[in-house]
Amino acid sequence: MKAKLILLAAMMVGSGAAQADTAKLEFTPIVYEALVSVCTETSQDDRLGLYKTLKEYRIGVNTAVDKVVCNGLPLAAFARAEQAHKVSKFLAPYENRGKGHVDIKDISAAN
Repeated sequence: MKAKLILLAAMMVGSGAAQADTAKLEFTPIVYEALVSVCTETSQDDRLGLYKTLKEYRIGVNTAVDKVVCNGLPLAAFARAEQAHKVSKFLAPYENRGKGHVDIKDISAAN
């Protein structure tokens, strides 16, 4: 009897997880409109317009740099491909934020 209950509970949890995964992949019209607006502002090299669009749709710059893809390229790479210099310069600090930096100095060397 316990085994049947455990199996039934596992099936219910598994079916709920499958439904949650498919819901994440669907684009609503608002999400599609936001992505098109962000990509359009980026390709037009309008730094202020991009910033306002991100604010309007409540998208952080870090999130946009990490997760927005335009024409198969990440947002910063798309800006460089479109030769949007102002937007590239605006996105560069956010693109390099999580990469870290290491300096190696030889402390035993004679000065």
